[in-house]
Amino acid sequence: MTETKQLHGLGYDETLLVPAASSVLPYQVDLQAKLGTFVMKAPLAASRLNPDADEELLLQAVADQGGLGIVAAKEDFDDEVQLVKAFSQAKADVKDKPNALVDEQGRYQIGAELWLNEAVVEQAQDLIAAGAKVLVLYLGQTYDEQAATTVRTIRAALPADRYLAVGTVEDPTVAKDLFEAGVAAVIAGRSVDSAWPDDKHYPFLTTVMGVAQVAEAYPDQTVIAQGGIHYSGDVVKAIAGGASAVMVADYLQREDSFEDAVFQIDGGLRAGMGYTGANDLETLRTSAQFVQITDSGLKESHPHDVEITKQAPNYVAQERD
Repeated sequence: MTETKQLHGLGYDETLLVPAASSVLPYQVDLQAKLGTFVMKAPLAASRLNPDADEELLLQAVADQGGLGIVAAKEDFDDEVQLVKAFSQAKADVKDKPNALVDEQGRYQIGAELWLNEAVVEQAQDLIAAGAKVLVLYLGQTYDEQAATTVRTIRAALPADRYLAVGTVEDPTVAKDLFEAGVAAVIAGRSVDSAWPDDKHYPFLTTVMGVAQVAEAYPDQTVIAQGGIHYSGDVVKAIAGGASAVMVADYLQREDSFEDAVFQIDGGLRAGMGYTGANDLETLRTSAQFVQITDSGLKESHPHDVEITKQAPNYVAQERD
């Protein structure tokens, strides 16, 4: 038996959501989400992963749909600061994009990515000064006392209307320490020191559930799911598992049109909520039920024995082995 088979947990593709009696129509659902106490109009967040992709188009596509666009960390930190400054000062066309995530002046609200390093406290201050609403701090190393001290220092320096999310975390004990440190959200997924060697068989759903269980003791702090999102239905499962928001960067990086892809995710989420009878995200988290499926069930749940002539934007062939 392989090491991954010995480890326990379920990925999104190993479960299905149980349908419920429902009068909820997709266009009626409320997608309002929270990152800590920061309110978003959709539970989606993303940063650019592909360096060749147009980062501003990605940020705008996510923000126009009500989610949080996150400026990716860069080799030249000044480039990140300048993009945060430019995008946070740009105004959305709220007549055409009424769900855009904007402030009272109609300017985009934006996040910025940080990696734990010796200059991270000063970098956090610079990004906040440039206009970042949310800081997303990736640890990049095992969470230890030094990392914990740095997180607390950054959190203490933040104004009351700015927010800190930290990840990626799979250990509920680490999640509890981060919540105790006052972070707005913990990013749940495969940690840098995970016993799982890669994402292929990783139990993303189980990890989200574990961190979400810890978060129940902290009503103003939330969970962001990261990793394992192959279909728009996986976003539904991540939220049903306890996440308040979902990182969809992996999903977006394979699409030609960010705007179309985010629209497809939005539609899939709405359909899934109707399917489970949930008119808002809190109802989805508290009432949805899962059933485990086999490899054969996975194949049966996707199109098979047909020739697909054009791939849908929210679908990618995926099999377990």
